[in-house]
Amino acid sequence: MSLNRNSSFSIIVVFIVFFIIGCSLLPSLSVKLNPSRELPGITVGYSWHKSSGRILEKEVTARLEGVFNSIKGVKEIKSRSSAGEGDIQIFFNKGTNMDVSRFEVATLIRQVYPQLPEGVSYPYIQVKTGDEGRSSLLVYTLNGSASPHFIQKYAEENLVSYISLLQGVNAVEVYGANPFEWEVCYQAKKLRQLGMKIGEVQIAVSNYFKSKELGVGWENASGLQSSILKQVYFSYRNNREFKPERIPVGKVEQRIVYLGDIAKIRYKEKEPNSYFRINGLNTINMVVYAEKTANQLDLADKVKAKIEDLKISLPAGYSILNSYDATKFIQKELGKIAWRTGLSLLILLLFVLLISKRWRYLFLILISLLINLSVAVVFYYLLGLEIHLYAMAGITVSLGMMIDSSIVMIDHLRYQGNKKAFLAILAATLTTIGSLSVIFFLGEEQKIKLIDFALVMIINLAVSLAIALFLIPALLQKLPIEPKKNELFFRRKRRVLAFTKAYASVLLFMKHWQVAFVIVIVLAFGLPVHLLPEKLEGDGFWYGVYNKSLGSSWYQDNVKETAELVLGGSLRFFAQNVFANSFYSEPERTKLNVIGKMPEGATLVQLNEAMMLMENFISKFDEIDQFQTSIWNSRNGQIQISFKPEVENSFFPYQLKNLITDKAISMGGMDWGVFGVGRGFSNEIAEGGGNSHISLYGYNYEELYLYAERLKKELLKHTRIKQADIVGRVSWGADLKHEYRFYADGSLMTLQNSNYNKIYNYLREVLGAESSQQFLLEGELQTLRMVSDQAGHFDMWQLRNLPISLSDRSLKLDNLAQVRKERTGNDIYKKNQEYQLVVQYDFIGPQQLGKIVLDENIGKIQQILPIGYRTEKANYGSWWSNEDRTSYWLILLVIGIIYFICAILLESLLQPLAVIGMIPISFIGVFVTFSFFELNFDQGGYAAFILLCGISVNAALYIINDQNNLKRLDEKRSDFKLYIKAFNHKIVPILLTIVSTILGLVPFLLSGQNEVFWFALAAGTIGGLLFSLLAIIFYLPLWVTKNTKQTIFRDGQ
Repeated sequence: MSLNRNSSFSIIVVFIVFFIIGCSLLPSLSVKLNPSRELPGITVGYSWHKSSGRILEKEVTARLEGVFNSIKGVKEIKSRSSAGEGDIQIFFNKGTNMDVSRFEVATLIRQVYPQLPEGVSYPYIQVKTGDEGRSSLLVYTLNGSASPHFIQKYAEENLVSYISLLQGVNAVEVYGANPFEWEVCYQAKKLRQLGMKIGEVQIAVSNYFKSKELGVGWENASGLQSSILKQVYFSYRNNREFKPERIPVGKVEQRIVYLGDIAKIRYKEKEPNSYFRINGLNTINMVVYAEKTANQLDLADKVKAKIEDLKISLPAGYSILNSYDATKFIQKELGKIAWRTGLSLLILLLFVLLISKRWRYLFLILISLLINLSVAVVFYYLLGLEIHLYAMAGITVSLGMMIDSSIVMIDHLRYQGNKKAFLAILAATLTTIGSLSVIFFLGEEQKIKLIDFALVMIINLAVSLAIALFLIPALLQKLPIEPKKNELFFRRKRRVLAFTKAYASVLLFMKHWQVAFVIVIVLAFGLPVHLLPEKLEGDGFWYGVYNKSLGSSWYQDNVKETAELVLGGSLRFFAQNVFANSFYSEPERTKLNVIGKMPEGATLVQLNEAMMLMENFISKFDEIDQFQTSIWNSRNGQIQISFKPEVENSFFPYQLKNLITDKAISMGGMDWGVFGVGRGFSNEIAEGGGNSHISLYGYNYEELYLYAERLKKELLKHTRIKQADIVGRVSWGADLKHEYRFYADGSLMTLQNSNYNKIYNYLREVLGAESSQQFLLEGELQTLRMVSDQAGHFDMWQLRNLPISLSDRSLKLDNLAQVRKERTGNDIYKKNQEYQLVVQYDFIGPQQLGKIVLDENIGKIQQILPIGYRTEKANYGSWWSNEDRTSYWLILLVIGIIYFICAILLESLLQPLAVIGMIPISFIGVFVTFSFFELNFDQGGYAAFILLCGISVNAALYIINDQNNLKRLDEKRSDFKLYIKAFNHKIVPILLTIVSTILGLVPFLLSGQNEVFWFALAAGTIGGLLFSLLAIIFYLPLWVTKNTKQTIFRDGQ
C-alpha cells in the first residue's frame, strides 16, 4: 500500500472530526413521517354562506384572480366557484421561490379583502404538498364552568397567543363554539303595509353605525393654558348604550318608524355553518398545526411544556386535556423503522463475520459504516434534508451498498496491495447514482415523495467512495489483515476447478442454442402486444396497413388473445393483474372513515342529527381510541375512527366496518360510505356523467351558457340521445345539482304593467335579503343580521299560487311565468380567467356513429361562436398518453446514463450493451414477484425499479472489467477462458454483495404487505436481484464471448 503511517494517521483524524461533527448535527435534523416538500402551486380558499356559485364567482373569485395574475412566475390559474364556497389554484413555473410567492399572495389578499362583500370569510392560503393538505400536530380539549362561547374566547385571548409564538408553530385554531349575534327578524307583510322597502331599512341601519367627519375644533382643557385640536365626528349612535329596537329606519306620515316596530330582535348564538366534535362531544378544541420544516417531535415537546406552564394560570373550574397527539404514531413508526434498520445492520454484520471469520475484519466494516453515516449527516444538514419514511428507506437500502464498497476495497488491498479496484467501485457507484438521478425528471407529485430517497442514497454512496479510497487503506495500514493460506484455502481451489469445468459445459450448450435462449428470455420479459389499440384513427398508408392486419376483425377475434398470452410474458401479467389494480397510499394509523352525504335540499341540522345517531352507535365500542366528526356543510360529513394500539392490527377494525355498514343500511334517507379497511362500502348512486362530452370556453359566462343550451337543444333532436346536461367540467358519475329557473312571458308582464325588477324586489323582501352589519360594542366586535320572518316556510306552492303585490295590483306568479326545476352545473370552473362549460350526454349506438354525431355538432356550434369563444371534444387519453411517453423517455435516459458510464470504464461501445441487458432480466424478477404473490405495487415498487437499474448492472461491470484487464495481460488467450477466469475472480464478491443487499432488506418483509412503501421496495428489489444473478451466470457470457466452441477445443478443453 502506498500510504505511509503519518498520512494514514492524518486521514483517520480527519474522518474522526467529521464523525464528531455529524453526531453533533444529528439532533438538528428535521424528523417527521412524511416529506413536506412543496409543489409549485398555491391554493386560496374562501366561503360565503348561502351565496350562489355565480354571485360568488362575480364578486369574489374574479376579483382575486385579477390581482393574482400580476404575481411574477405564475404559469396557470384555475378556479372553482360553488354554492357557498370557492377556491383558486395558482400554478407557478419551476424554480419559483414559493415562500416569496406565498408572501405576495397574502399581501394581495390583505389589500383586496376590504373590497369584498360582507360575509365573505378571510381567504386561507395553502401551499400544495405531496399529500395535498395539512394535518394537526396536537389537539387539546378545553372544559370549564362558563358557556362554550366564553371558554373559546378565553382560549383565543390567553392560550393561542402564547403557543403561536413558539418557533415551528404554523397556526393555532380554536373550534367548538359559535359567536353571539343580534338577529333582526323583520316582518315582510308589515313592511309592505307601511310602503317601505327592505333596501331602505338596510341603508338606515348601515347609516346608524357610521360616523362622518365634520372637521376639527379646539377644546379648552382644564389646567392647560392652550387649547387642544381635536377631530369632530357626527354619529347617529349613542355610544353609552345600545338599543337596536330604537334605531330609526324611516318616516311614514309624520311618524318615525323604529326597527323595533317592524322586527323582532334577539341576541342569540349564531347558527353553525359546520361542526367538529371529538368522541361525539360538543367541546372546545384547540388544534395546533406545525410548520412544514419543523421537527415535529421536538415541537410537540415544546408545546406540551408551554401548556403545562399555562395550566397554572387557568381560572377556577377550567381544565385542558390532550385529546390527540400525532407524534405518538410518528414515534411508533420511526421506532419501527429504526428497529428494522438495526436488525438489517445486525444481519449484515453477522454475515460479514460469518464470511470473514475475523473480528478485526468486522471491526473495520463497522467503523467505516458508522463514519460513512456520520459524514453523510453533515451533508443532510447542509442540504436541508428531512428524515422521514422515504429518507430512512434510502439510508437502509444504501447500508448494504456501503458495506459492499468497503468489502471490495478491503479484499483487493489484502490480496493485490493496491487501490486499482477503486475504478470498478467508482463505476458501480456511478451507475446506481445515475439510475437514481431519473427521479429528478419525474412528475412533480412523484418527485416530491422520492427525491429525498434519491438524495440520501446519492450522498451515502458518494461518501462511501471517499471511505473506500482514503479511510479503508488508512485503517488497514494501522490494522492489517493478512490472508490465510491453509488447507481450507487449497480445498476451496479444488472445488473452484470442478465447478469451472461443469460451468463451462453448460455455457457451451447454451452458446450452441444461443438464439433459442435469447428468444426464451425475451418472451419471459414479454412484448407489449396487449397495449396495441383495436384501430388507428387516420388516413395514412401505415394506418391502413395496421387496420388491415393487427386491427382487422379476424385478428381481434381469433389471434389477439393467443398472441397476448404467448408474447405478453411476465409484463402482461404484471400490467393487467398487478399494476392496474394497485394504489399508492400514505403511512398512517389504521383508520376507518365513515362518510355521510345528504341529498340536495337537506339542511345542516338534518345532517348533524343523522351523524349523531351514527356517533352514538360508534361510542359503544371500547376498542376505539378516538373518533372525530367533521360536518363541512349541509350535504357532507365524515367520522374518522382510530383504534387503540392493541387492536389496530387485529380483526376488530374489519368487524366494526361490517357493523357500521349494517347500521348505515338500516338508517336510510342518505348516502353512506365506509372505507379504510377491507373492501369499501358505498350505497351512493351517482348519476352518470355521459359517454360523450363537448367542452365550451369563453370569457362571458351568461353568453357561454346560452351557447351551451343551444348545443344541448341541438343534441336532443337526435333520436339516439335522450338526456343531455350542462355541467362545469367532465365528471364521471357526476353529482348533478338542480335549481329553479324562472321563465316569464314578456307580453303578459307588459299587459299587467309589470317587469322582472318588480317581481325580483317582491321575492327579495319575502324570501329575505339576508345582510349583516358589524360594529364595536364595549370593545368587542358584534354582528347584527337581518332575516325575513317568511324565509323559513315560504314554499314553491305559495310562490306559484299566492297573490303577490306589484305596485297597485296583486297577481299570481303562475299567471305570468313558469318556475321549473332543472339540472344545472352550479359549480363554475375557469382556467386562466376563461369560463368552461361541458355538455355531456349518453349516445345510444355504435362508437363510430357516436363520433360522427359528436363531430357534426361541434362543427355546427363552431360556426356560430364569436371571437373569444371555442369548443372542443373531451380528451379521453390514448393507449400512449403523454405521461407514458415521459416514462419511456425516462427509462431511455437511465439506460443512456448507464451506457455512457460503462463505455467510459470498459473503453468499448459494444460491451455496455451486454451490461444494460441485465436490467430487463432483473425486471422480470419484479414482475414475477408481484404477480405470483399478488402484492400491491405502490411507491416502494416504483423505487425498486429505479434502484434495480443501477445495482443489477454492477456485477456485470465487475466481471467484464476484470475480463478486459486479463485480456491486456494475455491477448492470445480466448475470450471464453478469460471470461471464466474473470468470473471465478469476481463471483464470490458478487454473491456477497447480492446476498448482503437481500439480507439487509429481509427485515422489512416481516410486517407483511400492509406496510406502505417498505414491503413493496424490499420484495421488488429482492426479486429483481435474484433474477439478475441468473442473468449474470447464464446470459452475460452469451453476449460477451465469441466463437466459443472453436476456442475451447483449440485450447484443449
